Amino acid sequence: MAQRTYAIPAQGAGHFGLMGSIVAAGAMRLDIPEGVLNIGGNGKGYVLEERTNWDPTAMANQDGSLDGLALGDDVYLYAVQGDDGRADLVASTNITVPGGYTAATSRKVGGFHYGRVRTVAQRYDTGITPAVQIVPNSVWDLGHRPTCDPTGMVEVVPGSLWVDIYLNSEGSGTWPENVPVSRYGAQPIRNDIYAAVDFHLLARNAGKRLPTVEEFLTYAEGAPQGANANNNTAWAAATNTGPTTTGAIARAVSMFNVTDAAGNLWDYIDNHHDIGIENIIMWKADIVNVGKDAARARGQSYVYVFDASSAASWRCFVGGGPFNYGAYCGARCLHSGAIPWVAGGSVGLRCVCGAL
Repeated sequence: MAQRTYAIPAQGAGHFGLMGSIVAAGAMRLDIPEGVLNIGGNGKGYVLEERTNWDPTAMANQDGSLDGLALGDDVYLYAVQGDDGRADLVASTNITVPGGYTAATSRKVGGFHYGRVRTVAQRYDTGITPAVQIVPNSVWDLGHRPTCDPTGMVEVVPGSLWVDIYLNSEGSGTWPENVPVSRYGAQPIRNDIYAAVDFHLLARNAGKRLPTVEEFLTYAEGAPQGANANNNTAWAAATNTGPTTTGAIARAVSMFNVTDAAGNLWDYIDNHHDIGIENIIMWKADIVNVGKDAARARGQSYVYVFDASSAASWRCFVGGGPFNYGAYCGARCLHSGAIPWVAGGSVGLRCVCGAL
């Protein structure tokens, strides 16, 4: 008769407890602390034994979906029921359950992103190509994670701020309930069919928010400057006519492993102000009837205006630079005169959220 190990505290449905957090241990290994957790409901408590230098790609540790692991993949770690009261771990690129298991016999407990990594020592280095590996600050578990879906995010301020690795692209759903995603190799959302003032709702749909100026300056740190004549370090050459897919430029990675923080599209930033050039204020409809739902009555904004055109002086910040600004693009590139209601196609969306 097989010896059983009883995990009494974990017998209650939903219990999860680790003696620490899951962390990266080199380019393709994880350290996983011991703990107890519930898999499958009341009475289904299991012990999770410590694992060091655990290789998620090893045949015994995954469901076959990692055999062709590729840049941009998100990997999920599942605790699965063992006959002796101990939980096994299975890595999978499947977001719901690992192959060969069901929702009753497995539980998603962590994960990571497989992407490009620029070290602190390599910040602003235009000569290196960031390594493709487990992104160390993307590793999460149920006790250490963002408040939203952790897929495609990195922790930039420990215990406080998680940031989308990629400029957002369209995910599931339709406006006004569509959910943007942080995904490699996708066409980024931009302010063309949207106005930038629509982006707050997209961020909300993902359970996230827009970044501040200071948060942009943090997560962009270490990303190399763009160039006028080429796209070697950022999608920023003066001859570009539009954005490229997310993460396409190998060197366009910050030291916090955020891609395209310089070039490709401006990052829309949640800092608004009024330049108030003249002391004239009036109701404006043209800055409201823009982007999605432009045909629907949404009131008017009472704003300061200037010059004979009565142009509104409401402004916002954007960061990083767009696809054709050349050497202006970079980790400290900010535009404080951006116009929130304009749909010109050069501004993208990147979201952030807090930590549990």
